Amino acid sequence: MRPELQVFLSGCLTFGVPLVLAVRELMLLRRGGSWRPDPAPEPQPRPLPPCLLVPHLTRVRELERV
Repeated sequence: MRPELQVFLSGCLTFGVPLVLAVRELMLLRRGGSWRPDPAPEPQPRPLPPCLLVPHLTRVRELERV
């Protein structure tokens, strides 16, 4: 085997096969799946405490006379 052919085949084996496998994986990702995780659901709002829903009727603010 000629040295040039041996260098070429060795380079193809060293760099070509991993490159082909990487391109194949990228193509499979684009086809069916996604590398991004699913977005987290938004948290449900907690109900407000009763003290914030009903105004305090026991204390009525009165203005002073001047």
